[in-house]
Amino acid sequence: MPEVVVAADPATAARGGLVGALLRLGVPVAVARLGIMGMSIADTVVVGRYAPGELAHQALGWAPTGVLLVAAIGLLTGVQVLAARVIGEGRPSAAWSVWRRGVSIAVVAGGVGAVAIASGAAWLLGAVGIEAELAERSGRVARVLAISIPFHLVYVASAFFLEAIRKPLASTVVIWVANLMNLALNLAWVPAHGAVGSAWATVVARGFMALAVVGWVLFSRDAVAFGVRERVLAAPGARALLRIGAAAAASHAIEMAAFAAMTVIAGRLGSASVAAYQIVLNVLALVFMVALGLGTATSVLVSEAIGRGDLPAARRAGWAGLGLNTGFMALAGAVLLLLAGPIAHAYTTDSAIAAVVVASAAIAAIVLAPDGGQVVMAQALRARGDNWFPTGSHVLAYALVMPALGWWLAEARGGGVPGLLQAILLASLLSCAVLAARFGALARADR
Repeated sequence: MPEVVVAADPATAARGGLVGALLRLGVPVAVARLGIMGMSIADTVVVGRYAPGELAHQALGWAPTGVLLVAAIGLLTGVQVLAARVIGEGRPSAAWSVWRRGVSIAVVAGGVGAVAIASGAAWLLGAVGIEAELAERSGRVARVLAISIPFHLVYVASAFFLEAIRKPLASTVVIWVANLMNLALNLAWVPAHGAVGSAWATVVARGFMALAVVGWVLFSRDAVAFGVRERVLAAPGARALLRIGAAAAASHAIEMAAFAAMTVIAGRLGSASVAAYQIVLNVLALVFMVALGLGTATSVLVSEAIGRGDLPAARRAGWAGLGLNTGFMALAGAVLLLLAGPIAHAYTTDSAIAAVVVASAAIAAIVLAPDGGQVVMAQALRARGDNWFPTGSHVLAYALVMPALGWWLAEARGGGVPGLLQAILLASLLSCAVLAARFGALARADR
């Protein structure tokens, strides 16, 4: 008999099962998100070692693809929210319909994105001022990477489905196997083919990811329980997925553009400053994967509770996710402070850059909690069906406040990289506070 996942019992959650549920789902998701980062890190390291002259081609080739992928991943958020919601409603077999529609959206969006990148990447790079030969060579890398976009989006849609049904380990294992495959292919192809060889390694690895995770969904022992053998698609429809996904895609794109603007400000401060800033951001991004995992777990639990009409449980899940994030980020911040020196020197042998990283460690440690908190609260609100409020909050905090503050604190007032991090901290505090206030207001209205 297939195993049917049922929503958590509120009484169990009240006895502490809620934190356990958040950790059981959040930790594998965080490890999977680290796997996505691991692939790009391996590409950079191998190209830097065996074809260092092509690092610029790789970085610029990745740039347009990265922006599109971030927005497209947001577009698929509805798969996670709605699959968990129908399970909460007691309709686990309808989760298949959500997944199938999500995969269809991934294929269409991925195909359109691939064509756009393949045909326009070199032109776009030239249009923003990249020298013609560099733009053309980077465009070759982008054209190969474009092939991988539909594969990656199919993987993401399927991973979101697996997370919604509380089976995240499958997609986590798949992406780390793909990391090993990507590394092996990089080592085989980069010495002869440079950055283009690395791009082909990414295509093959992402193709494996898509096939493996789709195969798991179709042939796992849970397939029948979640409606995978059903011929007729059930509600919710594609429009419901896109209502959630459009808002999340806008948020992701806005944040990415805002942080790109902060990198430009860092570049105006000098090469040492921009290098130190990128190192600090990389460390923050690694820790942020845990917040993404907790945000996903919070979203699933809130969605399930909304599906079964248990508004108090939805409220408890949201606040528990925020509290767990705050505790973990405080611990991570303390570790960052203690190990700031070794971390800086692990990234660079340049003592001037390392000194800037160490000087920025204290403010970076404080950034972690509100930055993670705002993503947990945004996920909780979208799980409730409040799709566009988080997007508006991100526009306010990250598009309007953060770049202006960054320029004023870092450049106008001479605060350097710590000034940029102060701007990120204030923007994150603003976003987290606004989103938490909104969640609290909705919870009071529920009563």
